Amino acid sequence: MLAVMGFTNSACSTDPEEINFGTDQCSLCRMNISEHRFGAEIVTKKGKIFKYDAAECMFNALSLGNINYNDAAGFYVIDASNPKQLIDGVTASYLISEKLPSPMGANLSAYSKKSDAEGNQKQHGGELKTWEDLLVMFKVGK
Repeated sequence: MLAVMGFTNSACSTDPEEINFGTDQCSLCRMNISEHRFGAEIVTKKGKIFKYDAAECMFNALSLGNINYNDAAGFYVIDASNPKQLIDGVTASYLISEKLPSPMGANLSAYSKKSDAEGNQKQHGGELKTWEDLLVMFKVGK
């Protein structure tokens, strides 16, 4: 009985799941997720996981209504300074820079530390953005 309870609890987890680079496909554009500095996930309150090859695909999925914003338990993005590492997308700092191209062309990278985003901005140019800025930019309704 404990084994069944453990399975039930893990099936409804709202924790992010590791992205299997080169194998997992983007839930929006169906491209293989292959660049270790990019990627994103939405985990719903019911524990369903949607993986994306870039943060812009996640924002576009929200904008298109593929996933209702309020159904999400968490939004996660890859930390460009720490490849493969998923971080909280809402608290992340973002940089849009043509010199740091992302898989889908929005030139959007995410960072767990604002200082990392600022350092990359000094080196590569571009504009710093917050989660709220990106919701407006991608026309995501809450």
